[in-house]
Amino acid sequence: MESHGEEKEEAEARGLHGDILDAVVSRISALDLLAASSVSREWHTAVLSTRFSTRRRPPCLILRLQSRRGASTLAFEPVSRRWFTVPIPLGSTFHGLDDPPVSALASSHAGGARLYALSGSKLALAADPFGASWSELVPPRYWRTDPVVALVGHRIVVAGRTNELEDEDARSVEVWDGCRWEPCEPMPEALMWSPAVSAAASQRRLYMLEKREPFTASWFDPEAKRWGPTTRVRLPDPSACHAAIGFLNGRLVLAVAGGSAAGLVWRPESVTLWAVDEETLEVAEEVGRMPREMVLRLVEDGWGLEPIGVLSEGGFAYVYNPSYMKEFFLCEVQKGGGCRWETIAPPPGVEERPMHRVVFGCCELGMDDRKMATN
Repeated sequence: MESHGEEKEEAEARGLHGDILDAVVSRISALDLLAASSVSREWHTAVLSTRFSTRRRPPCLILRLQSRRGASTLAFEPVSRRWFTVPIPLGSTFHGLDDPPVSALASSHAGGARLYALSGSKLALAADPFGASWSELVPPRYWRTDPVVALVGHRIVVAGRTNELEDEDARSVEVWDGCRWEPCEPMPEALMWSPAVSAAASQRRLYMLEKREPFTASWFDPEAKRWGPTTRVRLPDPSACHAAIGFLNGRLVLAVAGGSAAGLVWRPESVTLWAVDEETLEVAEEVGRMPREMVLRLVEDGWGLEPIGVLSEGGFAYVYNPSYMKEFFLCEVQKGGGCRWETIAPPPGVEERPMHRVVFGCCELGMDDRKMATN
């Protein structure tokens, strides 16, 4: 009977084909495409067609692990639910610890460079999303402590405090326009001296936010070489303690973690996504809310959340605890409103490498990038 029922379902599934099946598949949540692809061969073909279209492709989660022995990159493909190890050539630039530290680049360019390496004498951008090859540039004139490096349109922006406080030029933001570094207005004092900031870039501006109270924020226009108003973002959640900034479906969004302290450990009780006005930086409306059972799994006994980790691309965002990589959580912001959440298990063995420095990123991958990840 079960075999007969399966044959009937298969026959019914085959009744949908062509434009009708494509229209049905196009309305399925991207996070449900894997289940849909197993319905029949026709469904599998339709899902593959949809999966690799620019409009439907969820970004891959990328973890670059660095240690004294070298670097390796892990990539999670969200439709197949598989982790891949991306080989990093031993001869690649900036492979070892003696090279400049690698960090994530704030960028509005899907599929573009997502990592950078910066020291007092070197600046390089990754030529691929995994950091397997690099392109070197002229470094900025001044070394900065924990700088923010962003790609805004075609310009590279480097901002942060320097050790040369008496030199007025050293306090300025530097912008690379493809030919030379140009000094611009310095960062607002509140952001310059903040212990941790979150950054996001559009095609026109760099947005920066203090990750903790008082949640000071501002934006920088590299073409005009000036900063916008500096403001304290007033969040609707009085328990808000950590926040990060990003773009979802072209809208500036804050991911805010609210909670309370349990002894010396701060534990989250809610994670909410809020849309923010790009001019005034005022909270406009709620975009989505993380299910409470997922929020509670961001930490375990003895671990806290400090700060919240968020990576966004297109209509998707990964939420995670940078100090406790037990699980990741993928959010899809749906066009009709609301969010679809998915739990992502960590790659095998990542918890066995606690001495590795981890750089987090997410990126829409092209076909060449996917071949590199799966070979």
